[in-house]
Amino acid sequence: MSLQSPVLNPLTLQQELRRLIEFKLLTPVFQPIIALENPRIIGYEALIRGPQESALHKPDLLFSIARESRLLASLEFACREVSCERFAELELPGKLFLNMSPISFTDSQYRDGVTREILQRVGLDAERVVFELTESQPLDELDLLRAASDHFQRQGFAVALDDLGAGYAGLRVWSELCPDYVKIDRHFISGIDKDPVKREFVRAMLDIAHRIGHKAIAEGIETAAEFNTLMAMGVEYAQGYFIAHPHADPSTVLPEKITQLAGMSRPRYQDHFTRTVSEIVTDSVSICSTESAENVVKMFRADVRLSCVPVVDGDTPLGMVSRAELLNIFSRRFAHELHADKPIKDFISSLSIIVDINTELKVVGQIISEDPQQNLSVDFIVCEQQRYRGVGKVRDLLRAITEEKLRAARHSNPLTQLPGNVPLYECVDHLLLTQKEFVVAYCDINHFKPFNDAFGYSAGDEVILQLGKILSESVDERCDFVGHVGGDDFILVFCSANWQQRCEQILHKFESVSRQFLPGNSPEYWSFDRQGRRQKFGALTLAIGCVLPDVNLCKTHHQVSQLLAEAKHSAKMQGGNQLFQSRRRNPSVDAT
Repeated sequence: MSLQSPVLNPLTLQQELRRLIEFKLLTPVFQPIIALENPRIIGYEALIRGPQESALHKPDLLFSIARESRLLASLEFACREVSCERFAELELPGKLFLNMSPISFTDSQYRDGVTREILQRVGLDAERVVFELTESQPLDELDLLRAASDHFQRQGFAVALDDLGAGYAGLRVWSELCPDYVKIDRHFISGIDKDPVKREFVRAMLDIAHRIGHKAIAEGIETAAEFNTLMAMGVEYAQGYFIAHPHADPSTVLPEKITQLAGMSRPRYQDHFTRTVSEIVTDSVSICSTESAENVVKMFRADVRLSCVPVVDGDTPLGMVSRAELLNIFSRRFAHELHADKPIKDFISSLSIIVDINTELKVVGQIISEDPQQNLSVDFIVCEQQRYRGVGKVRDLLRAITEEKLRAARHSNPLTQLPGNVPLYECVDHLLLTQKEFVVAYCDINHFKPFNDAFGYSAGDEVILQLGKILSESVDERCDFVGHVGGDDFILVFCSANWQQRCEQILHKFESVSRQFLPGNSPEYWSFDRQGRRQKFGALTLAIGCVLPDVNLCKTHHQVSQLLAEAKHSAKMQGGNQLFQSRRRNPSVDAT
């Protein structure tokens, strides 16, 4: 006798659904969405579960019955209410991502303005809410999706397009809606570390998103390999079980494994060259929180150049007052009678940004650009040890970030994107200036030219890319430097104590993959040497020459370069996969 699952009566399920909606017997769980650079939680997606003992515990059946019963709008309102209440109660940081089915607009129970009522009651700003639009059925001419997107954006909410690349959320929908966020479907994320086709699709999506100013979120990440691959591809925002499972009381702190993988600790050698807010901070007129709104209005009208003004009590910054926002309020009927005598602290912009003076410029840029509602005419406040120092103008920030990106692009290798000669020289000179002990290693592939001649530049580029990856994975990100100075030549600057062990690891990794570069894993091939003689060559090998410069005698990178050239030559003379450490630590007397 076989046991069969009981058949669920549709009428019974509909009655159960009405009960859950009426008494709001729904449990929200929250899954974090994170930024990978300067890793942090930027928000949480709210997901819904029915009571554990209910037949409608699982969300798939819950929403399926709601759709069939034309109760989708009522269910979504109930979900929205419990999610907002719980999100505010837990005081979770960042934005709240709420799922919304555009087809619920056609539901007879739909009521406009309900979300704002909920937010007002729980004390959440509309700017902190993102509606994820998703649809499992084809929509005629995209009318409903477009109407839903326009409706929410007019009210100050951000909009995300869910499941991009799957179902009906394709390129046409993306282009028609112009959402603030796009979430790349799990199909493209699953196994992306092993699938070059998926990587190309995701690269294309990321490129489109970057070009048109939309934020792409890779969702459904379940393995470390997927996470690492996406991070290497330049994905900025991520979500998935590997990061954190949905939870009724989620953590507000990233798991340690994520901060480690995303590189929370930046290389120390970059600290000397990283541009911070201190470069663009300026003095500004400020006002105290008790200043009357009428006086600030007069201040704005007297000086058209004043776009905003910081509110500071003593040396404690409270926020920014926006010219546009305040004058808009006072342009309304009876505004003067209602607001003139109110303290200006009541009119501080909800979009005010306060940063520390040592914050990196690009981090401030991320904070500003992550909020689609951010008014770019509102400057940000700069403080030092929580004390007011001045303001940073957004135009100065954007100019500085652009300059930094252009500089990085000029001095990076176009193939590997690793730093080139100029950043290397700056790194070495800084270490010499601070008299910090370090080791420099020159990595050069033996017989690379014959290999390139035999199998073509494409095969040669693949070898260089693979070596760059091996080197980057083998150094300590917190203190070591990897530079690509041209062709098959790489320079490592080690501040880590176990540099020799890391070099041996590099040689071992390169030896283990070198045979894969030869067609059919053949042990030998014919090509021409540098003298034009045709001969047999074997698998590629790597020579590493190292020096430990005397920081008291070496004054510039030119002197270190002379020592390094000699060490490289000695390493290549040994042949095979070899590490050579020079005993010479200071340049010759006649060295420049």
